[in-house]
Amino acid sequence: MSDDLTGAQPPPPNPPPAQPPVFLPPQGVSPTPAQGLQATGADAWPWYFGLLTLAVGIFASLVVSLVLGGFWIAAGGKVDDASFYVLTTAIQAFIFVGSAVGIARTRGRVTPRDFGLVRAPFWPTVGRMIAVMASYLVLLGIYNSLVHLAQDDTPDKLGASSGVLGMLCFGILVAVLAPIAEEIFFRGMIFRSFSNKLGIVGGAIASGILFGALHIDSLSSDRLLQVVPLAVLGILFALCYAWTGTLYSTIALHATNNSLAVLVYAQDHNSDFGVALACVLWVLMMIGCTLGWRLTDRGGESAPPAAPHPAAPVPAAPQPYFQHAAAPPPPAAPPAPPPSQPPAQPPVQYPPPPDHPDFPFGRP
Repeated sequence: MSDDLTGAQPPPPNPPPAQPPVFLPPQGVSPTPAQGLQATGADAWPWYFGLLTLAVGIFASLVVSLVLGGFWIAAGGKVDDASFYVLTTAIQAFIFVGSAVGIARTRGRVTPRDFGLVRAPFWPTVGRMIAVMASYLVLLGIYNSLVHLAQDDTPDKLGASSGVLGMLCFGILVAVLAPIAEEIFFRGMIFRSFSNKLGIVGGAIASGILFGALHIDSLSSDRLLQVVPLAVLGILFALCYAWTGTLYSTIALHATNNSLAVLVYAQDHNSDFGVALACVLWVLMMIGCTLGWRLTDRGGESAPPAAPHPAAPVPAAPQPYFQHAAAPPPPAAPPAPPPSQPPAQPPVQYPPPPDHPDFPFGRP
């Protein structure tokens, strides 16, 4: 007889192979292709972006100064007035930032991270800032003892000696606007683009020399001697940016250096308001840099270059968010075998019909 008649079960089918886990990105993050050697963001800025930003910033500042000077003279003012110098200096700060952002936008979307406004380990950053600032003060003291630098006349041009209002404008321009604008302009863009071609040291030297040269407004010997300490300061700020991984460190150092300049000038002119102003502005800048650092997203570790261009490829981080694929449905149970057929029964003998001769008792 067949297996169905004996009641034997057929062998079950082979189970399907186990499904590998399906990796999913974090919630709210769209999957991106694996990164290759193609540089993006600030890593993609060519070296000439630094020169182009410098040229655009200087040219735009000159044009604005000429236009404003024409209106100023037409209104009866003089271009050597302290108020005109304050106005053009403030506008120049915004032009510097705008030129850096504008040039960077020619390569696509720009984020604060491209200019180094990122978060970094706090106490290591503070320690490195102190080391950089101490090194500069030591070098400045040695240089000043050799050449005897003349006093800078920028405070007088800004009207710092004209009274409380002049000192206030001088302090805000020097200790607040200048550190923010110049760090974005020189370190955030010029040094960053130069370092993609020249490396960190080469980019720091080139941007530092430009930083020192741009602060010279005359060719007198006293002003030319100030190029060296300013260039050294620019070089140290660039190295500090690359060392700490955040532009907040150099903004804070720049504000510290300029606040010291305001403080020294105020003490030399016996201005108690200037001394208090220098201290208050320095504290406010330190608070602002700390808050900016705290509020910055930790999406990456650092923005400045860690190696000469081209940048090393960043491996795609493994995604810890995963789930297994849905388990396949269990195989259907084999159909039950049909019940066994009973043995064939012999035909039933029915009595003959009434008209049959064998019908019992004869015909009714």
